Amino acid sequence: MDPSAPQTVAKGVLLTCESVFQCGPAVCGLTSGMYGVLKSRPPGPLFLFSAVNSGIASATFFSIREYLIGPVLVLSLPGKQYELRRQKIKEAAEGTSTDVPQLTWGDIRSRKVLDSSISGALAGGVLNTWKRGRSGTFPGLATGAVMCGLLQRAFNEFDIQRITYVSRAAHSLPIPSMPAAPALPIETRHPSFPITAPEPPRSLTDRFFSMFGHKISDEEYLDRIRAQRDNHLRRIEQLERERDEKRET
Repeated sequence: MDPSAPQTVAKGVLLTCESVFQCGPAVCGLTSGMYGVLKSRPPGPLFLFSAVNSGIASATFFSIREYLIGPVLVLSLPGKQYELRRQKIKEAAEGTSTDVPQLTWGDIRSRKVLDSSISGALAGGVLNTWKRGRSGTFPGLATGAVMCGLLQRAFNEFDIQRITYVSRAAHSLPIPSMPAAPALPIETRHPSFPITAPEPPRSLTDRFFSMFGHKISDEEYLDRIRAQRDNHLRRIEQLERERDEKRET
């Protein structure tokens, strides 16, 4: 099983619920009028019901994918993406690092598409059967497989666009700056009170994960990475020394 499975499930559920709460007012604003005319009921319960249903559906889908379908496919199927995931699990268990082959755009586009399709089919079948009985099993399977597969493919395409944008921004040439005119000395007075820049608003997911720890600075993260590197180098030196001793004996 992927060591990051609990974080993936929690983050998927939170992102789904957050999108419902952010997009819910617009959707409910459009549907509440028709709902009120037909049923003569307030739109508040509809909004709450949609948020609860989205949380249940996302928790079911991500749990099935990360704890059931993903491990089974990683252990049984060949292919580059599953080989990389097996290698990642092995590195996390042994605490070692190896060279990772370069991914292609096709590898990124097909990442977890099969996992999401199968998991969406199971989740859709279970939830639709629970809601409508046996008659809803097959429609739930088909709808869940198609929708989750398309959403995973769209997410992978968005990831490709993000990587492309970051790569272009990193390799773009800097614009030459014009020589500035000499500035006249102007006496400035610093305010007696400190001025702090306003912090950008944080999302619901960031606020949730901030409750479980604190954000470290770049220097602290660099120190941790260097400590891990030194530990790996010492471990490699020890293993090479043991191997040489075995060869001599």
